[in-house]
Amino acid sequence: MRSLFSARIAIALVSLPGFAAITQTASREKPAARTPPPQSAFVTPVEGPSNFNRLGLDFDSSSMGRTGLWGPPPSSYEGPPEDFVYYQGIAGVVPLTGADLYRLQCRSCHQADGNGVPPEIPAIMGPVQATSAPLLERRMKERGRPISAAFARELASGSEKDLLDRLKNGGQKMPSFKDLTGGEIHALVGYLDVLAGVPGSAKPATVSEPAARVGEILVKGTCHICHDATGTWPDPEEILQGSIPPISGFTKKKTMTDFIWKVRHGAPIVMGSLQLAYRGRMPVFDYLTDHEVASAYIYLINHPPQTEAEPRATELNRGDPQKTKRKATRISDR
Repeated sequence: MRSLFSARIAIALVSLPGFAAITQTASREKPAARTPPPQSAFVTPVEGPSNFNRLGLDFDSSSMGRTGLWGPPPSSYEGPPEDFVYYQGIAGVVPLTGADLYRLQCRSCHQADGNGVPPEIPAIMGPVQATSAPLLERRMKERGRPISAAFARELASGSEKDLLDRLKNGGQKMPSFKDLTGGEIHALVGYLDVLAGVPGSAKPATVSEPAARVGEILVKGTCHICHDATGTWPDPEEILQGSIPPISGFTKKKTMTDFIWKVRHGAPIVMGSLQLAYRGRMPVFDYLTDHEVASAYIYLINHPPQTEAEPRATELNRGDPQKTKRKATRISDR
């Protein structure tokens, strides 16, 4: 009964006007430091329907996966410059901060500032701020309803559990991020604290990842919102009617250079029975780097999406963690 009451109080707190306001005194209060859990470099193919498909939505009816930027119209498109030749220069491991993980995994829905697109995509500020006991205690005192430090910690602990559960299991519209490792979640949540202005936020942690893992996070966290993992590549008329190409065709239809340019700058697309060039529907992800997009391309080459009938990497390598480790190392060096 008490935990239910605590949850209701926490929900009420994050919805109070001015909850995001933080005083100088509050910013000096140090919450208990989180201990980063161990991490894994296990890399698996993307699979299954897109988030749109899972929810029965289409691109035009949702704000998910949007950046607010669009590619050039056919009349002004020039394509990659002749001297744009990308060579995969990532060797060994790549350092990713919590901010990097947010860009790769969360930004296309929750936006750069974390405010989302209400009411479909809620802001993340309230739920993250509700994990701060000092902020909860201070805010309730300002409202004339003081609570004890112990009760504030209890509320904050419950809110943090809810936040971690949401990252792992998803929600009504939010996809599950169960593939994120403990170390990645630790770094991501640390950045969410900073983004939401949680008092005493520490510098977000950094995780070291093989390049294939960077590509995996980008594909599963951003591309898979709109694109199914597998399927038949639609013809121009189907694309005009709203069909979205599957991830499995990316590396077959685009060179790495064209893929990087399409993702980061946009490119026209041929649609309709007359096969005319139109401005592409796909948003431009200019906040990604060439290296990150290239890592996604290489990840898809080495870990192509699989249909349900095909063996999964988890099944092939189950029971042999050393085999998994060797595989990830080899791919990161390519």
